[in-house]
Amino acid sequence: MAFAGLDVGTSGSKMLVYDLDGNVLFTASRKYEELGGGGHRELNPETVMKNVKEVLREVGERCPEKIEAMAVTSLGESVVCLDKEGNTLANSMLTGDSRGINETEEIIEKMGAQRIFEITGLPPNELYGLPKYMWLNRNTDAVKKADAILYYEDFIGYMLTGKRMVSYSSAARSMAFDIRKMDWSEDLLGFAGIRKEQMSAPVKPCTVIGTILPGVAKELHLNPDMKLVVGGHDQSCAALGSGLCTTGAGECGMGTCEFLFTMLPEAMMTPYMIENDFTCIPYILPGTYLSSLEVTTCGALKNWARDNILKGFKMECDAKGENFYSCIDRAVRDIRTDVMVLPQFGSSGNPDLSMDARGTITGLTIHTRAEEIYRAILEGMAFQMYLSYERLKTLGTKMNRIVATGGGAASELTLQIRADIFNMKVLSLENEESGTVGCMLMAASGTGAYTSLEEGIRRAVKIKKEFLPDPAMHGYYMEKFAKYKILYERMYDFK
Repeated sequence: MAFAGLDVGTSGSKMLVYDLDGNVLFTASRKYEELGGGGHRELNPETVMKNVKEVLREVGERCPEKIEAMAVTSLGESVVCLDKEGNTLANSMLTGDSRGINETEEIIEKMGAQRIFEITGLPPNELYGLPKYMWLNRNTDAVKKADAILYYEDFIGYMLTGKRMVSYSSAARSMAFDIRKMDWSEDLLGFAGIRKEQMSAPVKPCTVIGTILPGVAKELHLNPDMKLVVGGHDQSCAALGSGLCTTGAGECGMGTCEFLFTMLPEAMMTPYMIENDFTCIPYILPGTYLSSLEVTTCGALKNWARDNILKGFKMECDAKGENFYSCIDRAVRDIRTDVMVLPQFGSSGNPDLSMDARGTITGLTIHTRAEEIYRAILEGMAFQMYLSYERLKTLGTKMNRIVATGGGAASELTLQIRADIFNMKVLSLENEESGTVGCMLMAASGTGAYTSLEEGIRRAVKIKKEFLPDPAMHGYYMEKFAKYKILYERMYDFK
């Protein structure tokens, strides 16, 4: 039996097909480019759908096994507005788009930050969906003309089945979803001029949406009996696919942005959490909640360094036919440097979310090499996450290990730095595509192939390597982290 997960992301879409033991049977992917500039970041929904269909068709034509069921995981916040004929009405704004700052202030003024947090589990911020939807409604006619407003998860689901259902975890990124009632907040949707009937029906994890439409199955050469099961927000699915099911573990998804998820001892929405932009969001496992820490520029910042300060180094790697990131990790592995980097190059995650932040590089001399700056970037991303985690521990989290997922987890140096700074075990997985593993677990559980998600985790989630903290390096990093905290307090809001 084969089950699949489709991951619709910011820079591309990929589908992995698995057996019930988590072995990969087939993989297909496509890349696409985001649009925009000057603080605007967008995706064209038609471009995304074209590439998703190509991925599905490749799977349908070439996968050696018939797929029984699949689920979709996707980027958060971004919406697709469709008219009655199914035409798209606007591009989708991405996380990191600066639009919505003024609208966020307006929402807080009218409703109050604590009240919004108590409803949604999200400290009000332009990072999330609602302020962006307000901007969209005020500056375009997309919301007014929309017959359906969908996230990419339910956009793909609607294309495959003709039914509109969305996961709790995707809906929860909107800042308009009541996490106690598990339903849309009509009061919050009203700020953006959105009617509840324009949104897809929120449903619990592992719900079977339906069977693929016959015409779509024929077009894409997929199993006509294939079921579509509710998936979720990419980071929540990655947490599930990492095996996160206890309060003692954390999951760190390393991609364009970076999220560290930990399980809360209970649902909580305190003023302290608002001050530090800590979330309380429904998890996929029934009755559980997560809090997330975010650094918004991780993969993007490494790419910036590659394409700018390390351009010559990259050319040398290309000439040798070697992977840049493998080469640079070897080059900086033993470097010790006084250089420090605040990694908020254009946007910032916890503990002070901002979509118009500025980064800082300090400790430079005329002898500083580009490799030192790159090492400081890796350390700065870890320091920023650790700074937030220090504050999060006040809530009673008891994390003693971290499972690293996503493309950034391929860097053993990155994982060792995390182990040394956090002073805890960091684990990598046999399958780095944990978001699609999470989808597979839900698809198989929703159709009865597993008796529970926990059974699926035991069978399919496999540890690849453990990175243990070095006591000497932890001491070194704590001395440097003390300086980092001073730098952060002085410079995090400097513009």
